[in-house]
Amino acid sequence: MQPGRFSLQPQGVLHLNPHRPMKATYSQRLIKLADLNHHQTFFAGRCSEWFLESSYFAVAQYVDTKDTVLLVLHGIDFKFPIFAGDIVTFESKVIHTGRSTLTVYTKMYRSREPEKTAADGFATFSYLDENHHSKPHGITLTPETEEEKWLQQQAQEVMEDSKRRAKAMNQWGTR
Repeated sequence: MQPGRFSLQPQGVLHLNPHRPMKATYSQRLIKLADLNHHQTFFAGRCSEWFLESSYFAVAQYVDTKDTVLLVLHGIDFKFPIFAGDIVTFESKVIHTGRSTLTVYTKMYRSREPEKTAADGFATFSYLDENHHSKPHGITLTPETEEEKWLQQQAQEVMEDSKRRAKAMNQWGTR
C-alpha cells in the first residue's frame, strides 16, 4: 500500500484520496463446458454471477463489504459471444458515489483482446449500518480521464433512471 493513499476514518471506512486515479480490479476466469448455455456460448447467468463478484471486489477497496449489499444491477449488455476455452477478464471500477451508494462499471473481455469489450454494465451497492439502513460512507471520487468522466455521467444516468422506475412502480403499487 502506498503511504498517504488511504486513511482510516470514524466508523472504519477507508477513504481514498480523491486526487488519486480511480482504481480498477481484475479477475480472470476460464470458460468451461459447464459455463455454456444451450447455444454452446457463455451462459448469461454465470456471467452475471462473475460480473457481480468482480463489482463487489471493486467496492471492497473502499468500504467493509460486511456492511455492503447489492442495490441494483442496472443491466449487462452483451456484444459478442464467448466460447468454451476462452479466458475472460472482468475489469471493475467504482465510478460514481452517492451519499450511501457506490456504482461500479464492469466490463468483460477475452484476456488476449482487452480492446474488444464482450459485455459491460453497471451495478450499484448500498452501504448499511448495523440496523440494515443506508448510512453515509463519506467517499468522494474524482474522475481524471475522459473515459472516467463519461462513465461517471453514464452511472448518474442509470441511477436516475432506476430511481424513476422505482417511483413509478410504487405509484402503481408494484413492489
